[in-house]
Amino acid sequence: MAGGSEVEFPGKKKQKMRMRGTKKASDSVQKRLRKNLDVLLEEPHTILPTIVGPTSPGFGRRDKLKACLKDIEKVISKREDRKWLHKRMAARKGDLVARAFAGSLAAAHEDEFETVAVFKHPVYGSSSFIRRGSARPAHLLGIQMHSNPQFRLLAWEELARSGYWFFAWGNELICTGVKPTPPTKWVEESLTSSPLKFTDDDGVWKAGSGSNVISLKYNNGMIAEISLDVLSKSKESFIQNIALTMSPPRLTELMEVETNYKPEGWPDDKEMNDASKDAMESVIQRWLRLEIPDNHLQTALHNMFSEQLDEGLMLKDTWFDNEDIDDFLKALQGSKIELEAVAIILDTLEGGVRVDAAGEAHWLAGDVIRLEEDSAHSLLRATWGKCGMDILEVMFDLTGEDADNIYEQQLNSRKAFSGFLTKLNEKQSGVRMMKMFPWASSDLPTPLNFADELIKKAHTEGVGKTTTMARKAGGSKSSIGWAWVSVHGKGGSEAWHYEPSIRDKGGDWVPSLDKLWKASKNVVENNEYGDYIAAMDELRSATGTIEKLPDATS
Repeated sequence: MAGGSEVEFPGKKKQKMRMRGTKKASDSVQKRLRKNLDVLLEEPHTILPTIVGPTSPGFGRRDKLKACLKDIEKVISKREDRKWLHKRMAARKGDLVARAFAGSLAAAHEDEFETVAVFKHPVYGSSSFIRRGSARPAHLLGIQMHSNPQFRLLAWEELARSGYWFFAWGNELICTGVKPTPPTKWVEESLTSSPLKFTDDDGVWKAGSGSNVISLKYNNGMIAEISLDVLSKSKESFIQNIALTMSPPRLTELMEVETNYKPEGWPDDKEMNDASKDAMESVIQRWLRLEIPDNHLQTALHNMFSEQLDEGLMLKDTWFDNEDIDDFLKALQGSKIELEAVAIILDTLEGGVRVDAAGEAHWLAGDVIRLEEDSAHSLLRATWGKCGMDILEVMFDLTGEDADNIYEQQLNSRKAFSGFLTKLNEKQSGVRMMKMFPWASSDLPTPLNFADELIKKAHTEGVGKTTTMARKAGGSKSSIGWAWVSVHGKGGSEAWHYEPSIRDKGGDWVPSLDKLWKASKNVVENNEYGDYIAAMDELRSATGTIEKLPDATS
């Protein structure tokens, strides 16, 4: 019985339905697939792997590779039988790769294919293939895009998971069986076609130069040496480039990697500890598993090396010995007063600290100072909570409630340390200047203590403020007072305040006191008091003081 006629409504247009995950094939896609399918139909054996190693897993286990190739041979023998191919490509039994072969051969018999399926993968990207039968998309793509070495391997991924090793380059597909021994040609091709520029140096393939390198020692005896600096600048991934031309992409089975990383400043004859070696080895293993990008490898190695340090100062990528504080401070970015505060931190901090790029402190058990940025401000900010009171006391002689208030204000402030310390220094300049001198005045014997007092007052309040102080002194100090006003050219106007005997005695001390005054300028301006000690000792002899000078305290 004839069915009812189809009713067409005015304005109705015919619609073409397209399955999800498909698209219209462009001319270039059709040409590429047509070319590959023609090869598959005419020379199917050329896309099969060449076996160069033992394929038997042993222990009585089934040789899946031989079973797969046997099933494929049956499909190849029937490649002109379209009916048989359609039946085989839809079958739920039999080898998976053979099923994809049947579907691809069936597609090869078609004159045209306007619609293609789209294969999407986070690593391989997107590519087109013809979906025929119930085969897996990756297998169909691998067979139909056999001209691409990376896609070619997708057809054999199930066998790779079963323990067989495949290597692809150019038009070659080599299976080394159950042994992961890479073909020499594959290694050469993978290095030559990589993003890095290699040169053959007496049998060792080298990319870049420098002291920080990694050596890839393949288990077939070949060696590649790569500069970490070159690797960190590569825009494309060298290690992924290699991994995608082998299946399974387990590079850890293929090579051993010898790491020769040391931060700048690390002595050649200094051994690194075992913990650092083990930590860097774990980084290399993650890199080989494609978990760490090439351009992050050197940073990851440095971080692991640094985390295992038990001594030293690390400024970004440069290491300093604990005794090289001066060099560390020279390399640190900051004002003079900030660096002075940092020196106090280095002297007083118990344990260690890592200051990350955000300026956050991570406290360490070992005596290691590690800065991921070269800013003195970041170290001061991160450690102020622990070391702020020490800085206030040592630099400004601030203690007690006065120190507490300033400490709390800066702790809760985002004020730059350079400005904060400079302003505080201006307020406490007299105290800081006093601390530059080798002694407290009270520690010196009379009349040397008075000479020291006059000099310090002159520097903090001006020479004019010392005239009255000199005039009112009694005893042997009065002779120092006369010598002092004479040194500053005020002997004529001040003479009537002093007895002749005092002027006679003090006059003999003028040269020595003048030398002491001049030496004091070097203390204030350059924080160097060696000449001051020598001049004070000369004044001690001139005044006949028997008591020796005390040891310097600053």
